[in-house]
Amino acid sequence: MSLKAESVSPDWFKHKRADKNLIVNPVIPWLMIGFPVLILIAIVIYPTIWMGYHAFQNTNMMKLFYQDWEYIGWQNFATVLSDDRMWDSVGRLIQYLVFGACLEVLLGTILALTLFELVKSQLARVIILILLVLPMMLPPSIVATLWKFLLQAYNGAVNHLLIKIGILGPMERIEWLDAGLSLWSLTMVDVWQWTALPLLIVYSGRVSLPPAIYEAAKVDGASQFMVLRRLTLPLLKEIIAIAFIIRFMDAYKFVDKVYVMTSGGPAQSSELPVFIAFQKGIREVEIGEAAAYAWIIFAVAMVLITLFLKYLKKVLKAQAFA
Repeated sequence: MSLKAESVSPDWFKHKRADKNLIVNPVIPWLMIGFPVLILIAIVIYPTIWMGYHAFQNTNMMKLFYQDWEYIGWQNFATVLSDDRMWDSVGRLIQYLVFGACLEVLLGTILALTLFELVKSQLARVIILILLVLPMMLPPSIVATLWKFLLQAYNGAVNHLLIKIGILGPMERIEWLDAGLSLWSLTMVDVWQWTALPLLIVYSGRVSLPPAIYEAAKVDGASQFMVLRRLTLPLLKEIIAIAFIIRFMDAYKFVDKVYVMTSGGPAQSSELPVFIAFQKGIREVEIGEAAAYAWIIFAVAMVLITLFLKYLKKVLKAQAFA
């Protein structure tokens, strides 16, 4: 059946022309992305350029107020790199990354695969996921305040629980926030809050894997351990790497819990590089040194992430040709 031109209403052509003009109008895409781009420039690009500029100036509170700073070259970077306090904080950051970010990804992966394999009810999975994700939904400052009270030596619930179950004697106490344990306590609190993020990432990746390959492995008589080792983990390797990179980058801005729970102490035992940059910039208002700290931290993070991605690409390429 053919459609005659005279049978079509003239209004139909008007609407089609209007729709066509709406689609091809070159101004509309720019209007749609213009506002987000302006926000990005305002809160990311401009502060980054400003920070890069002041990293080479002797800017402090008074000079910032009177706009009387001057160019001093690489002196701020030399001051930062020659500061023992900074190198001590780097060692603590490495400790936190190894035992914090790695443990979060490991526990998140184990929980995700266990939840998928052992819990068959979709409703039960959703309920368990909601419960596990709840700590991640809390503001870090609230989490830090909560755990600061829980970890108090004489009034904290953690020590009282250890006394109740017989691990500690009636008069024994563990100083969770003293110089020897403060960083470990901060790491434990961070693991408690952020293990849910790798859990969600790995669980989403496991759900997306096609069931057919597991049915074929089952037909071939592969054990659950062999399926996990030879099938699931290799297929999830990129996703696990993404989860680790996200947590690795997030670890570099580990400031809020340190500030609330220990303020970098006792005796600077829980200071991390970003916290020192925060103190230099906010408390001491040494803008130049704080900017130098920030740029050094950023550069080191980019180098480490690039090396990790190259290593991952090499491993995946070798696996593909194996």
